[in-house]
Amino acid sequence: MAFLFKIKIHGSQKPPIWRKVLVNETLSFDDFHVVIQILFGWENAHMYRFSPKGWTGRPEISYHYQGDSFMEAPLSPADTFPHGRRYDAEEIKLSDYFAAPKDKITYIYDFGDNWEHIVELVEIGHEAVIYPICTGGKGSDLVEDCGGIWGFYDMVEAVNNPKHPEHKQYRQWLDMKRGEKWDLHAFDLEATNEILREVWKLKGREK
Repeated sequence: MAFLFKIKIHGSQKPPIWRKVLVNETLSFDDFHVVIQILFGWENAHMYRFSPKGWTGRPEISYHYQGDSFMEAPLSPADTFPHGRRYDAEEIKLSDYFAAPKDKITYIYDFGDNWEHIVELVEIGHEAVIYPICTGGKGSDLVEDCGGIWGFYDMVEAVNNPKHPEHKQYRQWLDMKRGEKWDLHAFDLEATNEILREVWKLKGREK
């Protein structure tokens, strides 16, 4: 069985930046992290975590870095998760946490820039998929190390405004061509799904 999720970037506006994606319920949270990275154009350059209520929420589901101590999987459904504990994202499946539509969790990427992604289960009961499928989205991909959502908007303002004091600096950093504009509405669904397919083939995750 597959789950349909909607993932929105907290604080995004005009337009709100979001993606919808269909993934198997048996997907691990670590693989789901990979999916989210692709959906928003991230480069997997920073640490991440999932938790029900953002940065300070518990339980925490994150990658098992050497030296970390985690509880053992499997877990009971989301509403019976013990509080104040951490779980290994490679061992926990989506179905261990998500039980019904409207269940939510927050995915935080890059603990410095603090990108918060609000993950909501929209539908259950879809047929299993061979690889994750993005079914829709709005808003452009994002940029690493730009200072979070507000730094991102400042950057877009700078690259699109020739009079901005940091115009040249940001355009060089992003390797933008002369006359090129940053389109906040741009999202390439076909290209996103092509990357998802290729990544899953390379990792041998087809079933």
